[in-house]
Amino acid sequence: MKIFIIFLTLSVLFFSGCGVGSLVAVPFKVAGSIVNVVTPDAVGDTISAVGDAADSAIPF
Repeated sequence: MKIFIIFLTLSVLFFSGCGVGSLVAVPFKVAGSIVNVVTPDAVGDTISAVGDAADSAIPF
């Protein structure tokens, strides 16, 4: 029974996604927003784009 519960829990995590890509992207998006206030938009948007690329590159 324990093996079934562990298997079920892991299946839910693998198929629903854990949001790892989103967690990796958050610091870049926040830093990009903060930099947008102080510098021209191109600089902050570039930093935010790194976060978007990381979110897209990490599939889980």
